[in-house]
Amino acid sequence: MKKIRCRDKRKILFPLILTAIPVIVYLLKINGGYLAGSKVDWLSQHSVFPEYFRQRFYETGNLFPDFSMELGGGQNIYNFAYYGLYNPLYLLSYLLPFIEMTDYLQILAVLEQIADGILCYVWLKGNQFKEEESFFASIAVVLAGPVIYHSSMQFMFVSYLPFLFLALIGYDRYCRTGKYAFVTLGVLGMVLNNFYFALGGVAALVLYGLCGWKKEWASSPAVLIKSLWHQFYPAFFGGLLSFFYLVPTCCAMLAGRSEGSSVSWKELFLPEIELDKILYHPYGMGLTAAAVIVVAISLFYRRSREKYMAVSLTVLLLFPVFDWILNGTLYLREKAFIPFLPLVSYLTASFLVRFKKGVIAPRKLAAGFGAAAIFLIIGVQYVRSSKYDTYEIYVLLSDMILMGAALLAGWKIWKRAVCTGILLTMCCSCFLQISLTKKELVTEAWMEKYESDDVTEAVKKVLEKEDGLYRTETRGTAEQNKAADNDILVPGQNVTSCYSSVTNPDYKAFREEELQLSRPTRNLLMQELSNNPLFLKIMGVRYLIVREGSGAEAPEGYQLIDTINGTCIYENEDVLPVGYVTDQVISEEDFHNLSWQEKQMALQNCAVAGEGSEDTDAKEMAGTMREADLTGFQDSFHIQSDKTEKITLPLTEREKNDSLLFISFDVKNNRRSSDVSVTVQGEKNKLTAKSAVYYNGNTTFCYTCSLTEETDSLEIELGKGDYEISDIRAWYASPKEEDTAWWKDAGLQLQKDGDTLKGSFHTEKDGWLITSIPYDENFEIRIDGKETTVQKVNEGFTGAKVTAGQHEIELIYHAPGKRAGAAVTAAAALLLLLDRLLKRKRGT
Repeated sequence: MKKIRCRDKRKILFPLILTAIPVIVYLLKINGGYLAGSKVDWLSQHSVFPEYFRQRFYETGNLFPDFSMELGGGQNIYNFAYYGLYNPLYLLSYLLPFIEMTDYLQILAVLEQIADGILCYVWLKGNQFKEEESFFASIAVVLAGPVIYHSSMQFMFVSYLPFLFLALIGYDRYCRTGKYAFVTLGVLGMVLNNFYFALGGVAALVLYGLCGWKKEWASSPAVLIKSLWHQFYPAFFGGLLSFFYLVPTCCAMLAGRSEGSSVSWKELFLPEIELDKILYHPYGMGLTAAAVIVVAISLFYRRSREKYMAVSLTVLLLFPVFDWILNGTLYLREKAFIPFLPLVSYLTASFLVRFKKGVIAPRKLAAGFGAAAIFLIIGVQYVRSSKYDTYEIYVLLSDMILMGAALLAGWKIWKRAVCTGILLTMCCSCFLQISLTKKELVTEAWMEKYESDDVTEAVKKVLEKEDGLYRTETRGTAEQNKAADNDILVPGQNVTSCYSSVTNPDYKAFREEELQLSRPTRNLLMQELSNNPLFLKIMGVRYLIVREGSGAEAPEGYQLIDTINGTCIYENEDVLPVGYVTDQVISEEDFHNLSWQEKQMALQNCAVAGEGSEDTDAKEMAGTMREADLTGFQDSFHIQSDKTEKITLPLTEREKNDSLLFISFDVKNNRRSSDVSVTVQGEKNKLTAKSAVYYNGNTTFCYTCSLTEETDSLEIELGKGDYEISDIRAWYASPKEEDTAWWKDAGLQLQKDGDTLKGSFHTEKDGWLITSIPYDENFEIRIDGKETTVQKVNEGFTGAKVTAGQHEIELIYHAPGKRAGAAVTAAAALLLLLDRLLKRKRGT
């Protein structure tokens, strides 16, 4: 009776502990006035995109949109689908409009961690493991580095795990009863949650199934194929059901995904021991030496599911080709192995059972421990960051010694010593991850200032005032600007910035190659808010909202029109609308012959389309420009400094009409581990450290500076580091002296209506419809109800030819692959329904 009571207590105690751990971790993170969310990706991507999707749904009532006018100048909404467009966990928030998304995500992260532990525990118990072994094996998942770290960083790196456990539980249930709903729903949930990690999740599910292989399944090729189909068709249909989302997302990725790093075939197939895939690192499995020891010992078992699983995991970890495949052939990243956490947990539970029963021979324990030690010793040689070599070696040694002592004590004295060792090392790893996370968390005080109601109110006020289609952006400190790249405060607020792994390639090229915009951040995926006055004019940024106390200033040309409790609203009436009609065009060839600074100048006075017009000269449109002699900043520099240095340069040769100053120079970074930054008149350029994952390649710094009558000097900040500056050039420029409202004649005013833009115009001459919406061949342009050819204008934007007269116009966007994907989903749902009816008819 006593044992039964003890066992009953464990049935309650272990799930309670697995529930309490995530709550304790959350409390440790927020202790000291923090939010459980990071300053960069969590704040600027993983929280704002779900909120944007939710607010867009409230505004339009459309759950299946095609286009996002608000972000990145206007793009295919599936460019941002990765961040949770149909994530079922985020869709639940649509029912809770009274909960802020930042609060919702923190609550969701805690619940997700609890679900990881409970579902892992249920799954392992369903495999006939006892409560104790199931609990300690589940601890390895709940306290794993990526689960602790990414619940507050890049949440979608781990938020699919409950669906993976659901699929694993469902697979076991399917094998026992033939009922497969959990498998199908688990795979569907994984894909909708995160298609990127769903690949690894499905691979883990298939690997788990194959490791339980039976000889009779392969008695003949026909039987083999039939067996594989019978085993995995429920998972296959889970994938097919997600095609309504997956197909248009894949189409968007093929058009706009940034290129991955190049990898040689030799590099892919030569074995490599990379410790970050399994040990400590939050971008890998984030486990301790205990996991390596368990996998190594499992290799010495007799033929069993566990042995096959250990062999498979070893092969996956050793050969980079699997890393490459699991990362979608984009690059080699340890994060692709996070979905295999459940399999390591399964091996841990099996090992604890075998060890407790004493069925593992001492020689096999010694051989496994020795193999693990050799693996770790060799792996130390592959540690990427030499700065932490010594530290990591000490951690590994301590970890190995502790687990070796636990094995010895468990064999000789106390069987539960191994469980204690696993718990202790995982707790230490957990606290290490919390300390790493804490450095990157946003504070409540900062967030309160950033989420100012005054800023939102200012944006609302501007949108209510404006009848045309223009853009409205916010400005603040560097940190606030970085967080605001994807932050749409009010539905209908259009911005030029975007931070996404998939984006419109023509728009990206226009910003970085044609205009050479300054790049103040280190991440190549960021298309930042810019203060370049010419870019703001070209893109139709009519309103700027400057945050109170940020120290930010509106560029030249913007006038203060209102304030709300210290938050300033600025307007520039002399900017191009999002759409206009003109006959002042130059050809692409003439545009390509202009320098980067002449291109910026020309685009405020004319458009680039077709063969151009005979009476429009590209050089004339660019205005006058002459080289400037910046005294004290004309020679090459070699900077070696541990602090930022400020210099002031006099503008001695400036003429009265010079209203702009362009500067460019090349930068060579001599330190692999450090960034380089140079700021001119508040405009910052940064070159990422060569070792950075998202190296931005910004080796030529370009600046466009506005000059007022009072400007007689330049303020330059040379950031710390070891770098060389060369090929320094500067130009004064005066804009073309002509009516700057040349684009107003046709009187076109576009209005947004869901995924459609509508308007009317009258023009006396044949000309061109020009927009500042990034070019996409999937636009449909209708003039007076008739479809016309969509053409690329201004080297990256959507436009079309128009004839003289009065016209009605519509721009409609169709996300590629959407209809095809929906058809596959409908067909899969129908087949599943038929299968269910047949099974019911047969009584199965």
